[in-house]
Amino acid sequence: MRVAPHRLLFLLFFLFTSIAATSASADRQPILDALRSVREPLAVSAQYNYIMTARVHLLFFWAGKDDVGSGYIRRGSSSVDSHEEFFQVLFGSDPEKAPRAINRWGAGTEIAWHHDSLATPPREDDVTSSAFFGFMKSSRGKSAAEMQAELKNEQERGLHSFTGILSRVEPVRAFSLVVPLESDTDFTLHQYDLAAPLMFDRMQSSNLPVRSLVNEERCPRAGSFLATVAELLDSAVSGQRAPLSRCYVHDAQENTLTLESATPLTSLPVQLHAADKTPILVTTYANLLQLDFVSTHKLTGKKVYFTILVGTEGSLRGIPVQIRYQPNWWFQVVLNLVPGDPFITAPTLASR
Repeated sequence: MRVAPHRLLFLLFFLFTSIAATSASADRQPILDALRSVREPLAVSAQYNYIMTARVHLLFFWAGKDDVGSGYIRRGSSSVDSHEEFFQVLFGSDPEKAPRAINRWGAGTEIAWHHDSLATPPREDDVTSSAFFGFMKSSRGKSAAEMQAELKNEQERGLHSFTGILSRVEPVRAFSLVVPLESDTDFTLHQYDLAAPLMFDRMQSSNLPVRSLVNEERCPRAGSFLATVAELLDSAVSGQRAPLSRCYVHDAQENTLTLESATPLTSLPVQLHAADKTPILVTTYANLLQLDFVSTHKLTGKKVYFTILVGTEGSLRGIPVQIRYQPNWWFQVVLNLVPGDPFITAPTLASR
């Protein structure tokens, strides 16, 4: 099972560098093609749901709160194109549960077209092209105080800031469009299906410049971030040893994703509690792999670290049971799989 995590809350979509942007019509057509692809309904074949825990580093220890948000990982394939598969992730805080009613979330849908039919065993670098749509509740706050100030400013103005990214990646060229959106509705992660069409329409009519990367010597892989994580995760579960690295292109910029280590874990106990201390998840996982990843931006050298604990046997083989992301020294997000959920096994339609 090839699935991949979201870059939680603050990260998934934007790894910055300075590459010239252009508004040439030749560059805009691939963006419009990508938009048309991501607007089509999805046929979801598997969905895994998660509960979010947020932790803040105090002077000598970590303090946290469970059930402050949620999310899911979806995977599926096209019912009409046997070469197309998709990954979709959505994670974020729930303002009805999060401290100070913080509303920060992000979603990403990545479509990958394969040279061979998905019915055949996958081979490395089989992806011929990909499209990505990302949508997040924007935040520039680098601390809890700055984030609170942002929320206060939004409430006073009656406008809430969102950001969308749309990209197309092919072996020797890539294009990306980033579009802001201000809304009088403060959409939450539970309202993604209502918010996404607004961003689609904004992208359709946008005259903002398109970022392009056209280089015969650039990373030749056409897969983007989610497919690259999935490939390395599969490789680790199948027994390949770390370190393993793959280049990928995101936002028309080159990056390298490295699986630095794959450490067997005999047991992982998980205990989560609601605000009233009532247990909401008490379980123990056996025989996991702890996969430690780092993504490195080619030009800036900026590194982003995250960890996935993945099952190695039975119905959990290849499935992330816990995802950890720490964007800075004082804040950490942990996502735990909801066990026993009725995971989708037959295709069902969902919006992108």
